[in-house]
Parts: sequence; structure tokens; C-alpha cells
Amino acid sequence: MSVTQTTTDRRWWSLVGLCLVTALVWVTASDISIALPTIARQLGGSMDTMQWAVNGYFLAGALIIVGGRVGDIFGRRLIFGIGTGLVIVGSIVAGIATGPGLLILGRVIEGVGAAAILPTALSTIAVIFTGKQRDTAIAAWIAVCWGAQAFGPLVGGIIVESLNWRWIFWINIPIGIAALALVWWATPETREEGAARSIDFGGVITLVGSIFLLSLALVFADEVPLWQTGATLAASVILIVLFILIERRVANPIVVLSIFRKRRFNGAVTANLIANFVFGGVVFFMALYLQVVENYGPLEAGLLMLPATIPILIVNPLGNWLGRRFGAAMPTAVGMALLAIAALLLLDLGGSYTELLAPFILIGTGIGLQITPCAVAAVEDPGDAGEGVVSGVFKAASMIGGSLGVAVGTAVFQSDARHQLTDVLAAAKLSPDQITTIMNVITGGVRLEDVAPSIPNNAHEIIVSVFDQAVGVAMWPSIAVSVIGVIVALVLLRGRGPAQEGVE
Repeated sequence: MSVTQTTTDRRWWSLVGLCLVTALVWVTASDISIALPTIARQLGGSMDTMQWAVNGYFLAGALIIVGGRVGDIFGRRLIFGIGTGLVIVGSIVAGIATGPGLLILGRVIEGVGAAAILPTALSTIAVIFTGKQRDTAIAAWIAVCWGAQAFGPLVGGIIVESLNWRWIFWINIPIGIAALALVWWATPETREEGAARSIDFGGVITLVGSIFLLSLALVFADEVPLWQTGATLAASVILIVLFILIERRVANPIVVLSIFRKRRFNGAVTANLIANFVFGGVVFFMALYLQVVENYGPLEAGLLMLPATIPILIVNPLGNWLGRRFGAAMPTAVGMALLAIAALLLLDLGGSYTELLAPFILIGTGIGLQITPCAVAAVEDPGDAGEGVVSGVFKAASMIGGSLGVAVGTAVFQSDARHQLTDVLAAAKLSPDQITTIMNVITGGVRLEDVAPSIPNNAHEIIVSVFDQAVGVAMWPSIAVSVIGVIVALVLLRGRGPAQEGVE
């Protein structure tokens, strides 16, 4: 669709509206991490249950690939508006929750809304802006994505302490309505001309089902027999194979697989997944650590996490410049190396908060360097796939990465913590259910004083020791994927994209 002069004049207002709703999506994704201990105490729920308030959002967000394709077909502004409405509805459902079930349902609805918003926002920007302004607009949008995700814990802390945890949902309603009105006024409707108006439901079901089973296997790995975990993982693999077969044969696939023949696109998507894997896991565990072990309140914990988040915004312009000057490989490889070093420094949490400053700053810096170069590389050459699909796949990697970061980290954490508690409390002859209750102290869902009589010797020291060691073990997956990320950047992101040729 050609963009009229009127809408061209309004496109910067459009960018403001798109960024406001995008900020809402990512604040909603991360502000709950700081509120979980408070929510768990009021609504009840173990770590397995409460992490679905995080993972339910991210897993539903894996539908981003679908959102991008549907936007290409039926109109990006229309699907963006529907997504914003779903975030508002999901916020209402979660806000009135009286138990974990309704909370998780609300989060899933919000996640589906996010899946419609993110790819249509990015693909709209890619269509209504051109040339250097396009790179600038994408950089601004990506900065908002990470900035909102970064400041989410602080926002959550302020709301929980000054109002009530339910207001992390209520506040979405007026902001969403106002931002959507701005988008509707300033943004032209765009779609992929000539696209068949059909949806590949088989591809949707197999792809989302595969991701769901993978997360399910990881979440419950420490509680079920090994064969059950293996069977669930095998089912996940079978579904992803079916997805590929379907996409190769269906007339109008949800994902045009030819996009994965592009080396730089694969590198950008993989790097984005890894960055979100590390960030999602670190935010989840550090929010718990600061509140449960260090006894900080939600607001204090949110403030103390700023060294991990502010550098994302500060360094992002540098990452954008480096990407334009040298290509995406260099800033992405350096960023991944910094993430690996940060995770290594978090292996030992036995010290004071000041010892967290270095890894926090390294995480923010590492992510800030790579986010815009990877986003630009992802959308630089959509080919037959279309802007909506490439945008959807790229942002789906964000959601899937965040979900897997929490799921893998939690699985490793719980396995190690349960093993430690079983050994330490062997003399007390506690039942598995009692050990599970004690483990819930680590999530903030149960107060230490309520279970202290069941723990021999110094209950607080035991809990702190178990948490410190278990989180350290949970950092190893982040170290491993960050090292892989360095290799991915150097091998897959080398060179320059079509729009960068000749840029110095």
C-alpha cells in the first residue's frame, strides 16, 4: 500500500503510539517478576505454579509468528488494535484474580495480545519509514522494547509498595486505550498486497504445541520420572518436525521457510533468543534473591536492579552506531561475551549487593550493544516471507527465549535446591511434601518464620545457603548459551546487509 502525504506527515506520531503500546507489552512482561513473592503470599502457589504467571505470558507470545502473518493478510493496524484490546482484557482478568488459575489465564490472554502487537508494530515501522529514518525508527522502537522490559521490575516495585499488586494490571487499561487512539489516528492501514486470506492452522497448532511441551518438560523435570520428561521432549520434537513438513506443503504457510536460508536472519534470530534467555532468567532469579534472601522490599529490589537495566538504554545508541559502521557481528559478539562474563560472576551469590553491581552492569551493556544491530539484520531482507513474518519470527525469539530462560533456570535451580534440602534436612526426617513447602520459602510464597520450626539449627542460614548455591548452578545454562552466541555472531552475522553496503 502506498502511504499518503498526510499519513507520512503523521508517521512520527504513529511511532510514538506504537512505542507506547509496545512499552506496555514489555512492562507487563517483566513487572510481575518483582511482584511474584507478594502475589504468591496472597494467592498461594509453588514456584512451579507461579512461574506460569511468567511463562504463560511468554508462551502465548510465541504466537507472534501468527500475529505477523495475520497482520500481513488482514491489515497490520487492525491486528495491532485487536492485540491492544486483548492486553486490556487480560489485565482485567488478572487484576480480579482470587487464585493462581485466574491470574495465569489473564497472563495468557495478555500474551496473545502481545503476539498481535509486537510483529505488527515492527512491520508497520518497516513499511512507513525508509532509508536512514527506518534504521532510526527501528532503533527507537527496539530501545523502547528493552527499556520497558528493563524498567518493568522498578515499575512493579513502585506499584506494589505504593498501591497494590493488582494495579500492575489496572494501570494497563487507560494507557492502552490512549495509545491505541493515537495509533489509529496517525497510522495508515498496511497489508501485504495480494496475500491469500487464509491461515495455516496446522502450522500454528504444531509450532505452539511444540514450544509448550518443551517448556512443560523443563518446568516439571525435577518432579516427574525421567521417562516422562523424555517422552514430553520427544513429543515436542515430533511436533516441530510436523510443523516443518506442514509448512513445506501448505499453500499459504504461517512461516515461509525460505527465510531460514538467509544466514544473517538466522544469526539475528538466534542472538535475540539467547539475549532474552539470559535476561529473562537473571531478572527472575535476582528479583527473588533480593527480596527473599536479602529481605529488600519490592520497591528497593526494583531500584537495586537498575544497574542491570539502565545500561541497555545508554549503550543502545552505541550498538546501533557500531552495527552501521562495522556490521552486526562485532557488537553482537562483544555483547554475548559480556553476558557470559556476567553469568560467571553470578555463580557465587555469597557476598554483598555491591558484588552484584559488576555482573548487572555487564548484562545491561552486553544486551545494549546487540539489540538494534540484530533487529536491523532481521528485517533488512524479508524476501518472499514478508515484513510481518520476519518481524514475527524475530520477536517470537524474544518471547521464546524469555520463557526458556525462566524454565531452564527454574528446572536446574529446583533440582539442585531439592537435592540440597534433602541432604541437609535428612536428620529431621521430613516428608517430600514438607520439603516442597520449605522450598516455597525460596519463592517468597511461604514465610521463613512459618516453616522455621521444621528446620534444624539456623533456618535462615540454611535457606540462604541453599538459594545461593542453587542460583549459581542455574547460571550455567546462561553461560553456555552466551558462549554459543559469540560463535553465532561471528559465523552467521558477518558481513553487511543490503542497506548497509557502503556505509562508513
